[in-house]
Amino acid sequence: MSTEIPTSMKALVLEQFGPPEALKYKTVPVPKLNKPTELLVRVVAASVNPVEAKLRSGNIGSFLVKKNAILGGDYSGSVVAKGSQVTEFEIGDAVFGTLRPPSGPQGSYAEYIVVDLQSDKGIAKKPDHVSFRDAAALGVAALTALLAVVLKAPLPLKYNGQGPRPKVLVIGASGGVGLYGVQVGKAIGAHVVGICSSKNASLVKSFGADRVVDYNDSEAMADLANNEKESFDVLFDLVGGEYYYKNFSPLVKKKTGVFASSVGPVAQFGSSKAGVFDYLGVGAAYAYRQLFAPCRYAMTLNLPAYKIPTDILYLLEQNLIKSYIPEENVFTLEEGYKAHQKIESHRTVGKIVLNISPDDFEK
Repeated sequence: MSTEIPTSMKALVLEQFGPPEALKYKTVPVPKLNKPTELLVRVVAASVNPVEAKLRSGNIGSFLVKKNAILGGDYSGSVVAKGSQVTEFEIGDAVFGTLRPPSGPQGSYAEYIVVDLQSDKGIAKKPDHVSFRDAAALGVAALTALLAVVLKAPLPLKYNGQGPRPKVLVIGASGGVGLYGVQVGKAIGAHVVGICSSKNASLVKSFGADRVVDYNDSEAMADLANNEKESFDVLFDLVGGEYYYKNFSPLVKKKTGVFASSVGPVAQFGSSKAGVFDYLGVGAAYAYRQLFAPCRYAMTLNLPAYKIPTDILYLLEQNLIKSYIPEENVFTLEEGYKAHQKIESHRTVGKIVLNISPDDFEK
């Protein structure tokens, strides 16, 4: 079953590794359904994540990316064709999700994508009250927050209001993942502390943080480090490196708490070319922390995409999470290279999204 579908589409094609400008806006064939378990989705919006910039540059995972790959994992759009064995979705359904992995060969930086329901479990119907713009931003970022704050702890997703409130500390709270981390923390009834710059403090508070600490305020940072020993159930680290691990891991409860990092022992790993010895160094540092950290140490690498149609959808339907996408973070598909330039600045507030179908973007 299908609606009328063009034979060609626009996409960002990575012909060779390089700077953001290596993403070429080109006309390519619309992908076809090859299996009875597949959907063809007309993409309305796609979000940009740091891992895609690292893959594009060839700094990490170059063996994963094939020539002329279309990168991108997160998307929102509508179903325009489906295989004979698909029963969960109908033509015209508005959907959102993430493709795993985001290294192509045919990712979401395109007007159409194929989703194989047999292997791609990260897809759900979009709630009516959530725009395509906001739904596209969720994917990797919301799953990372869920994995760190709820699943790695573990803490119950549905808070019943009984018992002591858990405490969650989010380092890098104003970024795309950080704001979801703050909201997931509030959703589970936690007392949430966010670390960010003073200019973003009011934003982080508006998303639910009970307390915000400016990382440039040495007195406030020292007060947090000295007076909150073993008080946090979850420390969610979105910066990485040695400083926060050394100074703030003692804030995590020794027996039951978790220091969950989306970055790992090396700050901004993959922002420059990573060789064999770099990977070995990261692996050794990770193993050391696992063995000798004052609390449990975990990384949020293996994202549970199957949680999109369950936990992430639940949080959306209950209005417990929302996306933050400033206008300056919205780019057309043709401007995709600018989106990569912005995400490589490491100063992005909120999520970055590609507006692929302007007529439906805000619907």
